[in-house]
Amino acid sequence: MARARNLPALVAHGGAGNAGPGKERPERRRGMMAAIRLGAGILRGNGSALEAVVATVAALEDHPLFNAGYGSLLNSEGNVEMDASVMYAEPVAVAASSGKRAHTHTADYSVSAGAVAAVSRVRNPIMLARAVMEHSPHILMAGPGAESFARKVGIRLVRPEEMVTERARERWRARKQQAGMLEAGAAARAAMGHGHGTVGAVAVDVNGAIAAATSTGGVPGKLFGRVGDSALIGAGTFAHAFGAASATGQGEAIILTALCREAVLALADATPQAVAREAIREMIDATGAEAGLILIDGRGRIGYAHNAASMQVARYDPAGGVQHLWLAPIATARRP
Repeated sequence: MARARNLPALVAHGGAGNAGPGKERPERRRGMMAAIRLGAGILRGNGSALEAVVATVAALEDHPLFNAGYGSLLNSEGNVEMDASVMYAEPVAVAASSGKRAHTHTADYSVSAGAVAAVSRVRNPIMLARAVMEHSPHILMAGPGAESFARKVGIRLVRPEEMVTERARERWRARKQQAGMLEAGAAARAAMGHGHGTVGAVAVDVNGAIAAATSTGGVPGKLFGRVGDSALIGAGTFAHAFGAASATGQGEAIILTALCREAVLALADATPQAVAREAIREMIDATGAEAGLILIDGRGRIGYAHNAASMQVARYDPAGGVQHLWLAPIATARRP
């Protein structure tokens, strides 16, 4: 018996953090809608979940108002250092044994992943992360080595200064003017804890394949060489037979709680919306930090939650079409 076709679905986020200037919100919404329409078009055309999430995230990387790719915020030295990762769970039909037809409709999943960290010369880090997954024996590559690999697989390198927008430069200058901002003390850590943002997408396609992709410029004012959750499989990105997740927010807290992996595995027993809210609550209990999470399960059900000042998502499924949402945060008080 042939395996039933799935209903495709896709959800993307534009980062959790400060609300930002109100005048930027309409353009950020337009950017999210353009990206989700691109990914939805791939799914509608029976394209793969992997293609959909990479295309969606690459579109957000190209937009200067998102903290990823061309819009990346700057580190403490005034440079761009970007992280990205992708993970793909693809169904593999189980072969029938002894000539019996039983179980031929079931499937196992093969998983693969790729990631890059601290790259400065690639316009779309998510495409390089995919290349690491598909064209190398490795999962994570970093810095100049990752950029050398990009050249070998035909991904064009740019000058580091081409990745710095005037918006990012102005924000870096403003932080420089704050007394003690770049000192390794409590004031610096507090200032670095705000303004975080990341972009990501998760999807399931008609064949039941599941994918997640995440990309970021990192925490504004971060120390040179810092790598956050977006480059780490299981922390900022995860995909499995149960579903997929992408995270945004304070990377160190996301790493400590293995946020995406824990959330995806919890899909075995609950809906994506319930899991997303509980995962953020558990992260608050463990760290007191801010983060956001998007989830999708193998049935195409979607969930999301955050506890930051602002988070926007865009989503697509055949029933609801394409939608954009500014999400209200869940309660931030720790549970007794």
